[in-house]
Amino acid sequence: MAINAYDNCPCGSGKKAKWCCSPYFDTVELAIDQQQQGQHDAALRTMNDLTKAHGDRPQVWCYFANILAAEGKTEEAEEALQKALSLQPDFAMANLLRGYFRLQEGEVIGALLLFRKAADAYSPDAAPQLANVYELIARQETLMNHPVASRAAMERAIHFNPADPELKAQYEGIFGDEARLPSAARKKYSFRATGRPLPPGADTGKLSDAKKALDALAKQFPSDAAALFNLGLIHAWLGENGPAIVQLSKSLELEADDFRAEETGALLEVLKCADGALDDTDFVEHRIVLPIRDGDAVFKLLQVMEQERRLLGAQVDEQNGIFSALIVEELPSLLDTGTVMGKVVANIMVGQGAIRLWHVNQESVERIAVEMRDRVTLAVGEPVPGIGPVNFADIGLEAVAYPLRAASAEEAEKKMSEHAERYLNDVLPGKSFKALNGATPIDAVGSTLLRKKLLGLLRFLEDCLDSSAPRKRGPEGGTASIRFYDFDKVRHKLGLTMAAADAPAPVATSAKRDLSAMNAAELGSLPMDDLTLVELEDAMRAAIKLQSHELAVAFARTGAARPIDAEKADRYPFFATMMTGAVAMGNNEEALKALNEGNAWDAAHNSAQRANEYGLRTAALYAKMNEPEKSVEAFDAVIDRHPGEGNLYVKAAETMLSIRNGAKARYFAEKGLTKAKSLGNRDLQGACEELLAAAKKLM
Repeated sequence: MAINAYDNCPCGSGKKAKWCCSPYFDTVELAIDQQQQGQHDAALRTMNDLTKAHGDRPQVWCYFANILAAEGKTEEAEEALQKALSLQPDFAMANLLRGYFRLQEGEVIGALLLFRKAADAYSPDAAPQLANVYELIARQETLMNHPVASRAAMERAIHFNPADPELKAQYEGIFGDEARLPSAARKKYSFRATGRPLPPGADTGKLSDAKKALDALAKQFPSDAAALFNLGLIHAWLGENGPAIVQLSKSLELEADDFRAEETGALLEVLKCADGALDDTDFVEHRIVLPIRDGDAVFKLLQVMEQERRLLGAQVDEQNGIFSALIVEELPSLLDTGTVMGKVVANIMVGQGAIRLWHVNQESVERIAVEMRDRVTLAVGEPVPGIGPVNFADIGLEAVAYPLRAASAEEAEKKMSEHAERYLNDVLPGKSFKALNGATPIDAVGSTLLRKKLLGLLRFLEDCLDSSAPRKRGPEGGTASIRFYDFDKVRHKLGLTMAAADAPAPVATSAKRDLSAMNAAELGSLPMDDLTLVELEDAMRAAIKLQSHELAVAFARTGAARPIDAEKADRYPFFATMMTGAVAMGNNEEALKALNEGNAWDAAHNSAQRANEYGLRTAALYAKMNEPEKSVEAFDAVIDRHPGEGNLYVKAAETMLSIRNGAKARYFAEKGLTKAKSLGNRDLQGACEELLAAAKKLM
């Protein structure tokens, strides 16, 4: 079918066909028809003759390259494209076809570069071609784990082809409100106002031209946080994550507004989760491949793991012969409520001759690989480890527990919330992060720059946790993540009160009594003399979790000094904290004094219910002070009260071994061995025999 002379030319030049390919396009169509009818030699002769008649047109060489590629003559097709580029070095169609060839060879990065060259070279009037090339770019950026660049490219594709419902549906599925990408990775970022005019060329509609203009502006105003952010953002839209990270990091250092700093910091974390920046991110995918030698043995293992309730969400792709699931471990619970929770310890995929395991936690996936290999012995080969870009949904796995068996949906959500709260309140604040230059969130809040990085890190983690959380259908249709933890709690606990650069100073409010949610500053401002003993202990524990040790000891001293009343007779937590604080300060005598005072209080007011705890702590402290005789005396006093508790002999012997006193270790090992034989306790006997052997080596 002949092209309409007044339609845009299919080559993408932006000209009307009459003044571009119309004079010879019927010959191109003839060659295509010949090829489709199996007349391969005739098609090649037709195109060869066309190049002789119109060899000065780069389009002709591109059409010829298409025919050659379809015939499997890749090298000759590349030569034809090279001739097209020699006639017009930036010819869009030639770069597009070269990109296709690189893609077929598996060279994603090379293909992307050529697709972007083509996008820059196409005329703005070549809407179908531009829609196609931007869709290609979006796909490859997705494979590169570049969601920001992928969204920008897909938006351009929709701009040039707004009537394509499939394209819009694909866009909504990846970047819409119900998409699984975290908000920081799928949101629509926009430029920030600088109050400065952009240099010429910024409004051509081409991202490459905008990048040049923004680069010039950033060089002219190197202390303008907004200008640096805009330059970093345009790099991110172009898939240039390395330069984007550099510019956004500079912008973050200069940013005075907490909300803009949070957005910049979260965007930085997104960009680091891609190839090329894995050394700088806290979130990578640790992978282990186990080659399969005996498929039947592996299949039987999977069946056993299914029976053990170790597999969650198992799926079988029968067409491709692939099995996939989550490997979970049941979380211990003191009370049986009918709900059993588990945490994901690895993702597994079995097929194509191998077991593939992956997880964000390296130790976790390595442990599962060792377990599976041990259980099938020679059925799998040596493990092959590796790392790669992380799946954003996996980043929140350590804070998520899934119901393996649930008494009710409400009970399951409650358990999920409790697990997330324990991780985010107790573990996260003391965990070091590359994003914070190796510091912990607790330490980062005291640094101006690290505090801004922490704002972004927490926003990113919150978005990732939200994206990986289970979903439920809302009353008005659609689905939403189950929000089982409020990140503002951990922000508040860390003292991260956010404010805009021009915001007024916050108005002081009355002190909250939810002591576990307070940050160090709020705990320190509490009037200790007005707190009850229960509140003092809660405040002390909150301070310990925040690693505010001096503050914790202050609460402990206040609690220990309270006169006896019916409120709380057991003061062991206070005296134990005082002892621990004194040891940390290197004051062992003060620590011993705290233990002695606590032991005396316990005997006088608490029926000596904590005598064992005080005795064991005293024995350990004397050992630390290198006074073995006093340590032995303290251990013996505890053992004499409870001679049938085998773990006491073991603990005493291990303590003596830790200070390399073989004679005292032998004393407790032999004492425990005698007791084990009299009780017929083989486990205790074996442990004491091992300790005795270790003690003799030191003598």
